[in-house]
Amino acid sequence: MSDIKQLFSLDDSSKDQEVANELSSLCTLYSITPEVLKNKWEAFALTTGCALKPSLPYVKHLKNSLQRDFDRQMKTQKKVKRAVVTKKPRVDLSDYGIKTDNQEDSVESFMSNMFSSSNARPTKVMPLTPSASLNDTQISQVSSQFLTRKAAHVMDGQYNPHLSLRGDYTEDKPTMFNHLQDPIKPYRFMYEKTREKADMMDEHIDYIGSLIREHYSIEAFANPARATQEPIYAYGRICSDASEGRLNDQSVLLQLSRDVGMGKRVRLNLAKVSDYTLFPGQIVGVFGTNMRGDVFHVDQFLLPPMPNNIESDILTDRKPVEMIVASGPYTLDDDLSYQPLEDLLKKCEQDQPNVLLLMGPFLSAHHPRVASGKIESMPEEVFHNQIAKRLEQFLEKSQHSHVLLMPHADDMIQYFPLYPQPPLGNTIRHGRLHQLSNPAQISINGHNISASNMDILFKLAKEEISKSPEHTDRFSRLVRHVLQQHTYYPLYPHALGDSIDASQLVNIQVSWLPDILILPSQFKYFVKNVDDVVCINPGHLCKSLAAGSYARVVLHPTTDVNNQVRVDLFKL
Repeated sequence: MSDIKQLFSLDDSSKDQEVANELSSLCTLYSITPEVLKNKWEAFALTTGCALKPSLPYVKHLKNSLQRDFDRQMKTQKKVKRAVVTKKPRVDLSDYGIKTDNQEDSVESFMSNMFSSSNARPTKVMPLTPSASLNDTQISQVSSQFLTRKAAHVMDGQYNPHLSLRGDYTEDKPTMFNHLQDPIKPYRFMYEKTREKADMMDEHIDYIGSLIREHYSIEAFANPARATQEPIYAYGRICSDASEGRLNDQSVLLQLSRDVGMGKRVRLNLAKVSDYTLFPGQIVGVFGTNMRGDVFHVDQFLLPPMPNNIESDILTDRKPVEMIVASGPYTLDDDLSYQPLEDLLKKCEQDQPNVLLLMGPFLSAHHPRVASGKIESMPEEVFHNQIAKRLEQFLEKSQHSHVLLMPHADDMIQYFPLYPQPPLGNTIRHGRLHQLSNPAQISINGHNISASNMDILFKLAKEEISKSPEHTDRFSRLVRHVLQQHTYYPLYPHALGDSIDASQLVNIQVSWLPDILILPSQFKYFVKNVDDVVCINPGHLCKSLAAGSYARVVLHPTTDVNNQVRVDLFKL
């Protein structure tokens, strides 16, 4: 017991004593050491977002998780131990003079035994899987605890809190919704040709290079792979010389376009650069020398400029627009009852927001019940019964609200498990329900909003290297990468598990600077002002077995959107 208290930083209070007793029972029950339990708890805490110091409710959630792992392990062991027993065929030995009066399994005896079953008892049919008798929508114990939680819809962060909320809704002037970029049309994927993919990526390098040349007033670029005694300007894509492993300051290469350097790569020496931030796939300009033709010594990095602003007509005669933004998953890992979504919609029925933006996944392929095959219904049936019906009821009760749906690559209810994605299609037909592509650029009462449902921030953070960066706020720096690279997915090679269709790169470009940029991420929810763009990470509505977060955005009718938008971040 003392080891557990020391490992988990528990004191002698009654609450900590209960926690210690529960942890001790877990060690005994699952035959694990306190050190192993400590590792499992830390992994569980990072997944659910709870505090590292254990509390009794979350320890019980951990127990449920350990029990599931134990049951899964036992089933696997049973399958391995179960051997197929086959009866060896008997050889007819009568040809060798040996009596075989008791030969069995003749066809006659088999058929007679098969049909002489008038007195046989009927065989009880057993379910094929343990979960076959369970209803997919049955509320689990964890979901029941979620419904009875004490603290709900707690505000935990604000941007421009001095601005007023929308106030009571007036129906004289409805919300105006427009697509700034045409929705992505369905396309054939998995038909990429290597040459076409190389051409598309080469064109993007040259496009960013032209922006750098214009922004910095550079007369001409030169080939940095050739030996030169004078400093030159060049551009290219950052990459690594290591096939595996993270980028580091000794492995940085610059891949050139065919126009500048025939697609060759040149090693970069960063010793003279006082500050930089780099990641694989980043397109940058460089200024420096290559004395011997083997290494380019960088004196300065030239980053691309931000996209241009787009002129829009702000409807100044309107009241503020209130928008709720949430990102999936929308149900806990224990069941498919979608209680968190139900709770969010009830809150929206009370507040009557102008817009409700729901970003997938709506039914994730990685949900434990889906991944393990413990689901009776088809994914479309789950979506219709658990999501579509709830949204239809919400729209009936909220006569002036609009619902926007954006898919995710992990969704089981659409046919494009990659990025970018067309809209979900006619999953729900309603005049105030709008289907968005992923990514999408839209306008609400003249406010330009861009949203991308791919966790690029987390993946950039894993690959980024920096030295005394000018912008020390990491989240702002990651968002700035997306804007400066003019694409919602600037990382290359792509992160493990991500499928990006190179023929659709034009559909993931950031064509102009938005007023608001929405990038859901598994990072903790935040809102940042990045070069006059309000960047919002609403977090996820659910995190494994715990409640997540969402955002409320209030857009005031003015051209100065950065200073006239209020964002409230809520814990569900």
